[in-house]
Amino acid sequence: MNHIRPHRLFNLVKTASFSERLVRVVLPEQRTPVLLDSAVLLALAKLIRPKKYFEFGTYLGIETLNMAANLPEDSHIYTLDLDEEAFRNLQQDVHDRPLSLEHFANRDQLAFLNSPYESRITRLLGDSNAFDFARFAGQIDMVYVDGGHDVRTMISDTSNAFAMLRSDRLACAVWHDYGNAKYPQVEEYLSELSETRAMFHVEESMMAFYLANAASLERELKAGRA
Repeated sequence: MNHIRPHRLFNLVKTASFSERLVRVVLPEQRTPVLLDSAVLLALAKLIRPKKYFEFGTYLGIETLNMAANLPEDSHIYTLDLDEEAFRNLQQDVHDRPLSLEHFANRDQLAFLNSPYESRITRLLGDSNAFDFARFAGQIDMVYVDGGHDVRTMISDTSNAFAMLRSDRLACAVWHDYGNAKYPQVEEYLSELSETRAMFHVEESMMAFYLANAASLERELKAGRA
């Protein structure tokens, strides 16, 4: 795993003015994502400029809203989470179950519902281990993996994330909870994955990412010139 300071990623985003670096983020409270984690995700979105974005793990829809508020109007977001039937039949990580219950309790009040961005967001339901991703193969510019944290689901989601990424332009996969003490298996799995792929962890955050079709950017990050 390549560990980089946050500014090395942020400096990859080249803009002609400071106004072009402006982002919109939900002001934090107890249940919102950590600001640095969101900033990392949004910096990667500025770099990738995705037209199609796929998210594993809707939860409360806050990170979905953050992304929708910053992507171009011609972009589209797909967000996948469990339905109740899949939830009843799934063996989850012990720390994931309360999050799923909270998701179900708030499914009619997700952050992006009734927002100006709702029409650009498609909600998908089901167990990602059994979901049919065929229509997304090679079609997605950016994938965010923040669904189930059990090893089986992580492996499945990661495999599907790579299969969905476009091969004809700059694309990106991002994983949350790297270094989270509740999910030590995430760091273990991604560190093992980094032995065969150029993976980067942004220090002080729980974000790790992989850039596809980006040899020059990888070299810049590894060399520390960013």
